[in-house]
Amino acid sequence: MNSENNSPLDSNQGGGKSKWLARREYTDPAEKKRDFWIGVIIFFVLNIVLTLCQWGLGFGLLSASSNFAATDSVSSALESILYLIFALAPWAINIGLIVYFALTRSQIALGMVAGFGIALAIVICLGVLFTVWCFASLSAGSY
Repeated sequence: MNSENNSPLDSNQGGGKSKWLARREYTDPAEKKRDFWIGVIIFFVLNIVLTLCQWGLGFGLLSASSNFAATDSVSSALESILYLIFALAPWAINIGLIVYFALTRSQIALGMVAGFGIALAIVICLGVLFTVWCFASLSAGSY
């Protein structure tokens, strides 16, 4: 609590920032490295958890909609809205966290962006390997 005005915000009478938006000042390069790797780990763990939740909820909604044979337009509209929310939630959470950490702990935000780059590089490499495998299997089958 701020002792001057007994508020939980860290303000100085004139529109100061709250503790939630206080920018971290790094004093040691080890702190920067630690926060960077925390950001990379947060990115991968968060997206794995979000993907598993999205799959689970999606399969749950699919099985629930197949059990009810109602073709009500209200229920189908609600189902479409829920699918849209589940599809956009990971984007909103990821972008929101990157913006939040960019304002508060910049190295964690950089780590999350680097995690996205790592994931993109992995997907591109796997795509190239899959393409090579497809061409190799097609050419082997043409004899």
